[in-house]
Amino acid sequence: MALITQAEFSRQLGVSKPYIHKLVKKGIIRLHNGKVDTEQALAAMKANADPANVLREDSSSEVIPAAGNAAGGVDFVTARTMREAFKAKLAKLEYEEKSGKLTDAARVKNDAFKAGRIIRDELLAIPDRLADVLAAEDDPGTVRKVIFDELELVLNRISEQG
Repeated sequence: MALITQAEFSRQLGVSKPYIHKLVKKGIIRLHNGKVDTEQALAAMKANADPANVLREDSSSEVIPAAGNAAGGVDFVTARTMREAFKAKLAKLEYEEKSGKLTDAARVKNDAFKAGRIIRDELLAIPDRLADVLAAEDDPGTVRKVIFDELELVLNRISEQG
């Protein structure tokens, strides 16, 4: 624990003496016998740093912003980063949608439902169309061929619609 004067501490940090006095008055920096404990003071300054001021400081500075505030919130820099990342993702989605790589999920569901309905209706109509023809047939090979031909006809008709 290195105890130094407020003036010496302000010189080490490259800040004004009134700034250090202000931090002492706010209770951010605590004095021990009228002197500053540098380790405790730096830790307290890190925990209470203003993110807007930290952005202006160069990267070699000792003072950095806290990850969040006491209430569990997000600091300014993190919030700004999150906002910019969200904007970038949104711009990417808009680009992919306009370039044809993405489409509306509701539209895809609606189209899939319609296609399924057409397939269902076509397949369910086969027994009505073939009942009389198959009832007259005795040869299993002929029955198989008639069913196969009808299924192929239906599937070809469906594929031409899409």
